[in-house]
Parts: sequence; structure tokens; C-alpha cells
Amino acid sequence: MSASDANSSIYMTDKPNQIKNKVNRHGFSGGQETEEEHRRLGGNTEVDVAYQYLTFFLEDDEELERLGRVRSLFCNVSLHTLTYHTLTRISRNTGLASC
Repeated sequence: MSASDANSSIYMTDKPNQIKNKVNRHGFSGGQETEEEHRRLGGNTEVDVAYQYLTFFLEDDEELERLGRVRSLFCNVSLHTLTYHTLTRISRNTGLASC
């Protein structure tokens, strides 16, 4: 996800469906090659784009810490969904995005 690419950057003016699409399509997961390896080795939160967004926007620091600890058990889809909901809530609260 690059700020120079409007198709992958997330803006506070993006509509919820745009945020969801960008998180799901362009958010590198930091996961392993296979689901089995991912469950065994876990993901890399240092490069996981969805997790990195949560470090800035998730209000509950304890929840963020828990997500980092259980990353190996957390499915990428679940983390992307949480990120999408968090960013959409913030976008709506700014009043910039119209639904």
C-alpha cells in the first residue's frame, strides 16, 4: 500500500467499500507461504499492513497487544476485517466519507 498509488492508499474520504477493497487487495499480510506454516510459525506483525494500521487506530492497547501475541492463530481474513471495521468507523466519525 503506497501513498503514491490512490488505488491502494486509504484516505479518510474513502467510502467503506473502498476501504474494504484496499485492505483486502493491497494489505500484505506478513503471513507464511501456506496456511499450515502460518498456523505453525505465525505472521510477522512488523510487516503486516493490517496490523500496522491497527497500531495507529485501534483504541484498545491491550487488544492490540493480544492480537500481536495470538497472531499465529489469527486468520488474515479476521485481521483484515477488524482493520476494515476500525478504519471505516474512524472515517465515518470524521464526517469526510459519505456512505
